[in-house]
Amino acid sequence: MVSGIQHIIRKADAAVARTYLAMFEERSALVPFLFHSLFRDESEIALDHVDPLQRTTVGQFREFVEYYLRHGYQFVGPEQVVAGLPPGGKYALITFDDGYFNNSLALPVLEEFGVPAVFFVASDNVRLGKCYWWDVLHRELAARGASARQIYQEGVALKSLPTERIEAELAGRFGPKAFDPRGDVDRPFSPDELRVFSRHPRVRIGNHTANHAILTNYSPAAARAQVGRAQEWLADLTGAAPLAIAYPNGGHDAAVVRASREAGLKLGFTVRPEKASLPLGGDPDRMMRIGRFTPHGEDRMLTQCRTYRSDVLIYGTFRSGYLRLVRGKVAQ
Repeated sequence: MVSGIQHIIRKADAAVARTYLAMFEERSALVPFLFHSLFRDESEIALDHVDPLQRTTVGQFREFVEYYLRHGYQFVGPEQVVAGLPPGGKYALITFDDGYFNNSLALPVLEEFGVPAVFFVASDNVRLGKCYWWDVLHRELAARGASARQIYQEGVALKSLPTERIEAELAGRFGPKAFDPRGDVDRPFSPDELRVFSRHPRVRIGNHTANHAILTNYSPAAARAQVGRAQEWLADLTGAAPLAIAYPNGGHDAAVVRASREAGLKLGFTVRPEKASLPLGGDPDRMMRIGRFTPHGEDRMLTQCRTYRSDVLIYGTFRSGYLRLVRGKVAQ
């Protein structure tokens, strides 16, 4: 039922956006975007090696970049946000979460259009060559005939636990080899690949904790260790400490923000679907709680791109209310 309501609300937002953009000028803002896996085409999605998440293909990603450039947006990196974006402009920031090797498929598009992107990396998965737990859950349950709804519900339940407990539970159910990658679609970068990737002029590397820890499931000390371990390892590997963190699943609170700042991070990204009005620099707390929109391959990319430009959106309010009333948590 919830997915049906989401679909209706997104349709309404698309209709409102058409009217709004025909009548009003967009406000100056930073509009950040979140991607996860990137697929060459539908045949890679059909392998079912990973939770398809947003099902975004390289072609759709190219459409997305081209659209915003055509509509006067400047794509920026985290260093430009930290330095301060001049008010009056329209800015977009591309982020990829987790550290999948398939993110390297974005490079030809970034090179073609001359735009940067931030790749937030869960360092232990790269260091150990280990699959992400939600992909293990998806493919193992799908292979056993579970429905998409069953898989989703199990995933939501597991997200209330520390990553160490999630991985131990899944290894107990499916065997430790379930965390072995099946190929280039589901595996993380190797350390050597990430080191080379990080040197590309269009690539910025960000902190995504050591093992994709949903930090609000941890004590303040354990959360600080997760952030610090990833920060140190990524700095050693790439030669540059990340400027930004993406909180896994958006999970953050005052203690998490404080730990991130103490680790030297200047920007923090959540998963709330919202623009960041400018200027940002005068408010350090806002700099550590920047929302992101999540384009997906199940609807027309160009319709979504137009919708995200609107300054009036219903979906974010619906999502916040749903999380607060139904799942008992504040929107992240």
